[in-house]
Amino acid sequence: MLDGLRIISKNIFGRALLAAFAALIVVGFGFFGIRDVFTNFRADQLATIGDTTIGVAQYRSEYQSELQRLQRQARRAITNEEAKAIGLDRQVLARLLTSAALDQDAARLGLSLSDADVAKSIKAEKIFAGADGKFDQARFDMILRDNGLNENTYLREERANAVRQQIASAIIGAYKIPQLMLEAINRFNAETRKADYFVLPAPDASALPAPTDEAVKAFYELRKDSYRKPEYRKATVLVVSPEALAKSVAVSDEAAKAAYDRDLTQKYGTPEKRVLLQLTFQSKEAADKARARMDNGVLFKTVSEEKDTGGVFADLGEVAKTGVFDPAVAEAAFKPSEPEVVGPFQGKFGTVIVKVAKIIPGTTQAFASVKDQIKAEIAKGQVKGDLQVKHDKIEDLRAQGKSLAQVAQEIGLSTESIVTDASGANKEGGPVGAAPELVKAIFASDIGVDNDSVARKDGGFAWFEINSIEPSRQQPLDEVKAQVAEALKTSEAQKALAAKANDLVKKIEGGAAIADLARANDAKLQQATNVRRAGGEGLSEAAVAQIFALPVGASGVALADKGGRYVLKVTDSTVPPLDPKDPNLARAAPQLEGAMADELLVEYVGGLESQLGVKINQTSLRSALGSEQ
Repeated sequence: MLDGLRIISKNIFGRALLAAFAALIVVGFGFFGIRDVFTNFRADQLATIGDTTIGVAQYRSEYQSELQRLQRQARRAITNEEAKAIGLDRQVLARLLTSAALDQDAARLGLSLSDADVAKSIKAEKIFAGADGKFDQARFDMILRDNGLNENTYLREERANAVRQQIASAIIGAYKIPQLMLEAINRFNAETRKADYFVLPAPDASALPAPTDEAVKAFYELRKDSYRKPEYRKATVLVVSPEALAKSVAVSDEAAKAAYDRDLTQKYGTPEKRVLLQLTFQSKEAADKARARMDNGVLFKTVSEEKDTGGVFADLGEVAKTGVFDPAVAEAAFKPSEPEVVGPFQGKFGTVIVKVAKIIPGTTQAFASVKDQIKAEIAKGQVKGDLQVKHDKIEDLRAQGKSLAQVAQEIGLSTESIVTDASGANKEGGPVGAAPELVKAIFASDIGVDNDSVARKDGGFAWFEINSIEPSRQQPLDEVKAQVAEALKTSEAQKALAAKANDLVKKIEGGAAIADLARANDAKLQQATNVRRAGGEGLSEAAVAQIFALPVGASGVALADKGGRYVLKVTDSTVPPLDPKDPNLARAAPQLEGAMADELLVEYVGGLESQLGVKINQTSLRSALGSEQ
């Protein structure tokens, strides 16, 4: 984990320390709890922590660097509003404050790093290596120059980062997850429960008498917001996308067949899968004994169920070769051409015997069935370079005052008229098919506004003109009376069903047999025998949650599909003993240890913040990003 911290904390910009913890630090560092101070600040000062001042220019530079990084990752422009919505402004400030706090702590502790150690660390960075794999001074100078850095600044930042990392390493140390937490995780992941249950079907509300006008009115008044029409906007939309431009590109059958042959195994087929059962042993001797028994006719299942074999059983299920966690198991299990027992051999967590219970051959789609799809993909690739040309042409025509309809006609495309609410639904409640970012832009604009283009996730662009706005309005009772009456009847029927189910639970708790109650209600009593928190045996999520919320022996009610109700009783709970070699636990433990170690670092930084004192100039913070709100 410390290697991961080192990689995260050191990069070409020499600024990011423990960036993976930034969101946590925003909270742990007390950004929202920091005392706001509006006095004794110069205009160029944004914050102070102890003896260190963070300037507006420094903050703005860091923020812009992070924003550009996000834009490169997203492959589209990201506005300040979007960046603020995900907390980028707060993360950048928290990171600057964290670095300043750790720098002052390093000075207090007398920590430093020699020039030789800094140089050695830089020379080890692969990004600065030349063609021969060794440090290349010319490449080093070029990369720093391209990123607006000089050697002295970079060396200073690298030294500071290395010292901060020393502090982080000392705090985190060789942290190990507590045994109690491992046991709690094991209980949560591996506990299985049994329950008896029957289902009361959803009630037929149509059989209820029509409600009175007074009841309908009272129901409507309590739920007026449910009967409010949203605001709708009608807009003309012009879309330039790879798919739209590709329609004019002709791709030959020969080119499509060549692409099919090249990508046959990756894109146009399904991999072979196998049903695998695995036994893992602590020693090769125990595995050899188990295999000898199998060779003498003892079934794999029998050996796996015996407690004294020393093997840990795991059902890997139906998996492709790439889906097997242990490479050694994957390699061995996919060698036989017929189902058989393989091993013993050395795996990642011990000596392993695998049973290949079933082989499901891979499949391949015929060229004729995917030919059109391949041609469309090739065409899209060929028009990618045309997207920006089309974009610029459209912008030129719009600058001449032409409408989108006129622009579309001139460039050989067509516009579309849509009517949508803010969620992207039409008046019938169905999707209009517009991208969420386009709908958001439509509702952020107004009639007559000259709107910017909207970047699409496929690399294309969309333009829009708002034609009309239909304001949100409250539907009067007379308009929705039939709908309200039906909703009231459904509500009453559901209340009656819930009351009936709760009454049955009281009878079970009073000593009545759940089987007798099931028969009395013309329901089939069923048993769920292997329920896990992830689900089980066709039960609804609500039923599974209720089974694990109740103690063993208790009864309860849960919502069933289509409005019915489960009446259930938990009959048993089993938690297998903690197995340190469990592959699932082996994968989860390092992540949990890393997360808890991160928490220790957050607590430490929070303590530094409290000691040093932090002041934020909120006015400068807002103005630094061009906002006075």
